[in-house]
Amino acid sequence: MPLPVGALVIVRTFGNKRGEVIAISRDGRYQVRIEGVTMWCREEDLSVPAEPRKKKSAGDRPRRHILRVPRRARLRGGVPDTEHDQGPVAPSGRIDLHGLLVEEALARVIDEIDRSLLRGADRVEIVHGKGSGRIREAVHRQLASMSVVSAFQLDPGNAGVTWAHL
Repeated sequence: MPLPVGALVIVRTFGNKRGEVIAISRDGRYQVRIEGVTMWCREEDLSVPAEPRKKKSAGDRPRRHILRVPRRARLRGGVPDTEHDQGPVAPSGRIDLHGLLVEEALARVIDEIDRSLLRGADRVEIVHGKGSGRIREAVHRQLASMSVVSAFQLDPGNAGVTWAHL
């Protein structure tokens, strides 16, 4: 089933996320854009949605939930889109960084974000602790540089936890 450029697809190997075909390579692979992220997929990794998504009129839209996020995150893409909910989402990822060096903590954060994306989770809870703030600052710098992170924020009830929204 060859897919044309512009076709809406579901990427099964990426947590059944919906995307759009933006290019086709000579070897039959498809470049797909999913929420601002592009990736190459084989045809067997893709499926066509059962029914096309319908556009909602302005009066039918649910209210957006506004997240308070650092300015850097707002400039990189802002608040995750809650209007186009894609059904059930996998449980949030969680990682505890207590007792780790900054380099180890960053490596574990990247690994957990990768695992959460593959599982289809929409956010990751990062427990860095309050302490000196070195790990928190390094984690926030890393999150701000990652295109798959749409926003991040400190937990309002616990300054030792950061939520990264994917």
